[in-house]
Amino acid sequence: MERKSFLCLFFVVLLISPAPILAETLEEVKETRNKSLLPLASYAGLTVPAPLFFALVAAHGIYAVTRYAIRRANSGRQKRTIWDSDPCANIGGTCRPVCFPPEYIDILQSYYCGSYKCCRSGW
Repeated sequence: MERKSFLCLFFVVLLISPAPILAETLEEVKETRNKSLLPLASYAGLTVPAPLFFALVAAHGIYAVTRYAIRRANSGRQKRTIWDSDPCANIGGTCRPVCFPPEYIDILQSYYCGSYKCCRSGW
């Protein structure tokens, strides 16, 4: 019985002893992550690239990032105009925000266009 209690005590010590070491290493990792970013106030009101935005959210939290009015930049895609069009309905129509007068909206194919409408020729 003495041997079992000794082994139990030994394993309990082995289980508990890494906790302070692990806590110290986690604090070091958190400190180095925060040191790599500038203070949050330096980004106030700016639009930053997506990786930097997500790093700021991970380091400071979404509430702090939105409080400083920091926005994520778009993916670089330019704003579409009425003349930009993607094909839809097996190339029988085009995706546009507004259809031209001789065209009609194909409701079944509009799912491909997202927020735009699938405009098909009326003749």
